Amino acid sequence: MAKIEIIKGDITRLHIDAIVNAANNSLTGGGGVDGAIHIAAGPELLRSCKLLEGCETGDAKITKGFNLPAKFVIHTVGPVWQEGKTNENQLLASCYKESLMLAVRNNIRTLAFPNISTGIYGYPKPQAATIAFETIQAFLINHQQIDRVICCCFDEENLKIYRELYDKGIVAVRVFSPLAIETTSKLAEKIWHEHYVPMIGIEQVSYMVNSFQSVKAIGNQINNENYQYYIIYHQSEPAGYIAIKPMGEELFLSKFYIIQEKRGTGLGKKGYDFISKKAKEFGCKSITLTVNKNNINSIKAYRKFGFEIENPVITDIGSGFIMDDYKMRSRLDTD
Repeated sequence: MAKIEIIKGDITRLHIDAIVNAANNSLTGGGGVDGAIHIAAGPELLRSCKLLEGCETGDAKITKGFNLPAKFVIHTVGPVWQEGKTNENQLLASCYKESLMLAVRNNIRTLAFPNISTGIYGYPKPQAATIAFETIQAFLINHQQIDRVICCCFDEENLKIYRELYDKGIVAVRVFSPLAIETTSKLAEKIWHEHYVPMIGIEQVSYMVNSFQSVKAIGNQINNENYQYYIIYHQSEPAGYIAIKPMGEELFLSKFYIIQEKRGTGLGKKGYDFISKKAKEFGCKSITLTVNKNNINSIKAYRKFGFEIENPVITDIGSGFIMDDYKMRSRLDTD
């Protein structure tokens, strides 16, 4: 997978294939990064941009770099923050995805992004950084043509946020965009087949993945059922995923899976620490989950994290299939 780098600096001075410009809809230049890129590129950039006849929010268009060290400029228009009421998350994710798609189509192997929409457009910096990370990482999984993506931060606040996300101790990145939902679904298919087929058989596993972990199902859980999904990363690669749902004084841990080749790397402990932190943020007093009675290794692992079996739970999941589980609970120290 391509290497992601976090730097603080002037994006107009980077000697790479392409830089991304946080442009406005007219593509005729403005303040901040947009103005700096136009100044550094020279008047040919403006003339070239006028031929593009503008750009819709969330879309991207490409020009030459002219006097810039970069060969190309990818212009994308980020959303103005309006308290999340006008699909800002989806539009911002689209900025990154469409820019990366243009890079692939134009054989661009190295590119740099600014902190799109976090200036005068007012997007909350932590949320914008999360969307940037999850969209870039998810895209790179299936597009090996790109060698390096630089997140070029203009200010110390963004730099700190990006570095904290990238730090090895931060293993979970919130799933917002359609591309990240698709990545989560692919992880689910891989993990459930390698983990559950020996327990309940391939027919039931296939049914469960299609019914409960498809792109449509995960999207519905996120958008309509108050679930939060997180992709777990290890060394910049997706290694598993978490799904949680706050339910009053308890946090329901719906999913917590790590792919087979990444087990034994300490991600289980780090993932559970993350889950516990989220539970306390929600004000929950305990974490609950259900686990298959035949899943002996998982039951042992959860017991190490302080979970105890409360009662058996038998669930009819449709098509003649039954889940025979234990309900487990871990009570949190709320002092």
